[in-house]
Amino acid sequence: MAAPDGVAALAASVRTRVEFPPGPWLVALSGGADSAVLAWAATEASDPVRGVFVDHGLAASSRLHKAAVAVADALGMELEVVEAPVARETPSFEEAARDARYAALEGAARPEEVILTGHTADDQAETVLGNFLRGAGAGGLAGIPARRGRIARPMLAISRAQTRELAARLELPYSDDPDNEAGDVRRNRLRSELIPLLEETYNPQLRSTLLRSSAVLGADDAVLEGVAARVPLRTDGEVVAVPAAALVVVPEAVASRVVRRALREMRGPHGGTHDEVTAVLEVAAGHRAGAELGGSVRAEREGPMVVLSTADLPPGTPRRVEVPAVVVFDRWRVDLAEHRRAPAPRPLGSATLALDADKAGSDLLLRPPLPDDRIDIGTGTKPVAEALAESGVPRRLRARRPLIAAGERVLAIPGVRAAAWAWPSSATVRYLV
Repeated sequence: MAAPDGVAALAASVRTRVEFPPGPWLVALSGGADSAVLAWAATEASDPVRGVFVDHGLAASSRLHKAAVAVADALGMELEVVEAPVARETPSFEEAARDARYAALEGAARPEEVILTGHTADDQAETVLGNFLRGAGAGGLAGIPARRGRIARPMLAISRAQTRELAARLELPYSDDPDNEAGDVRRNRLRSELIPLLEETYNPQLRSTLLRSSAVLGADDAVLEGVAARVPLRTDGEVVAVPAAALVVVPEAVASRVVRRALREMRGPHGGTHDEVTAVLEVAAGHRAGAELGGSVRAEREGPMVVLSTADLPPGTPRRVEVPAVVVFDRWRVDLAEHRRAPAPRPLGSATLALDADKAGSDLLLRPPLPDDRIDIGTGTKPVAEALAESGVPRRLRARRPLIAAGERVLAIPGVRAAAWAWPSSATVRYLV
């Protein structure tokens, strides 16, 4: 879309200060002026670009949707619409909407695409001041990162006034979001009340000052983040594990960044509150056994690791099994086979257990443990939960670990121990392995 006469200088000024990463790009097109100008600048560049509109199902969503469609049409850009409903009455509405929006953008992006958002210098100043009022550290006072993961913000050097003027002069059919004027939204009050008051009373260059401070702190933060990135994280899709020793021996400024990185792995772009980070570091140091964090995330010590996990997943469904059988139960694979020859001796905690097939019988059930389950250990019985704990099974997995029941009795906990009443003897002729 060519710039109309009289706006070439403004268009060139904005275009030269937009810092695009290598494409292809997916523009978060909200229907507002900022994202409209971002989409225009992206289409003016050479890399492939398309847009996505995230529909939160709010009162103004229909109007913003129409504006996004109109902007995309004016620019000749492909537009995808993704629904991500968020009720206006939702507690912490701003945060909930932001999380839903980023999740929708990530879901819409193709593997090779970089997601572009229309954050401006004014958004940066508001973020820095808001984080300062919340008592944030250097990471928060560094403000909005120009790039994190696959999300890039190319217009952090452009003011909101410039994007609105350019959008109007380019005749882009944008629409203002009324939520940006809502008096009950904290960011809106910073924008309309506090920043103008501070500029009038204390520093007319407040926004520039905040941006300068964020740049300095951002450079410092990048160094610390680089050091923190050397601490390895392990993840299997359900948990994120961090070496406890690393969190204890490195400086706290680095350890806190490692924890925030782990929390982002668990629940998205937000790295946790100061209290959450402190709680995880206390778990690492052994000052507390565990901690419940926001977003149903739990931190616990498991051997040398601090493990972040979500709320307990439901256990698997009980299944009748006939020998021979190979059964996948939750994350475990259980093999049952009959042998006529005694297997070589194995340690008590071996993954392979040998039983007397005749004593075990044929009424076998693979199921999760029940609270009252006990297993015969030869000198009495022991709670299954205790046997699992002694074998090192993490607490979060004990309710999901399969056991084999023979009728009403526990026959074996695969990989942990077999019931004494079913142990092989010199009279055994058929072995269940």
